Amino acid sequence: MVQSRSLLFNRSSLSNAEQLVSNEESLVQAEIDAFKDFLDQLEEIPSHLDRTENESVHDTIQSRSPSSHMFSSAVQEAYRETVLAVDHWEDEYGENTALESITNEFSPEVAAGLTGGSTMWSHPLLDQLRHASEEAIKTRQQSYSLIAKERQQLKKLQRSLDDIGEELAAIERREFAFDECTDRLTSIQQQLDTLTADQQSYLRQRNRSNEDLFTTYVYADLDTEYPGLAAIATTYQLYDRIELRHWARAS
Repeated sequence: MVQSRSLLFNRSSLSNAEQLVSNEESLVQAEIDAFKDFLDQLEEIPSHLDRTENESVHDTIQSRSPSSHMFSSAVQEAYRETVLAVDHWEDEYGENTALESITNEFSPEVAAGLTGGSTMWSHPLLDQLRHASEEAIKTRQQSYSLIAKERQQLKKLQRSLDDIGEELAAIERREFAFDECTDRLTSIQQQLDTLTADQQSYLRQRNRSNEDLFTTYVYADLDTEYPGLAAIATTYQLYDRIELRHWARAS
């Protein structure tokens, strides 16, 4: 006899998928916040360096302006305090130094600008850092939007399958007359057909955005790349068994 929704969803990957998506949503948000903090710290660096450069005018002619070195150090320190300080960063990306991460996240050109040895820090380099940070934020915001939509889709699907699971359990317990069970089974099949069509339509739209984000990354540890469709398929199997027993009672 069916034991309501717990049996149904313990046998599917839907609950695990919801947890994975929720976790990924939190990780991406943490990275967005970190790059925003880094961008804020970048804005505070020039005024300090401008003061240093003005003070260096009064130094002896043999003195070399430390502003280039100070700028690179300040940027890397800001990056360490924000981006590299994200709890999951090292485990996720395997980057140990600010320059390594800046190379991977921004570009080798930006990283080279920080170590190029110019005598003065430059506003163009700062503009490059700002733009690269904004792009890192934008990319993650796009991923966050897709992940949030996936989570909402899974929750909506689970609510629908919960209701169907309860209905199938009631039919299996023979809580209704035979003819009413027949009608309810017909309605459930129609609901499952509609859910399948809706899920396929959603996936076609998702595939145009960033399919790899889910199939090869978020769901890498699942047995299926499409947990929503897998959960519907599991429900179909349960439906088929209950329908078969229903008609067997009529013979």
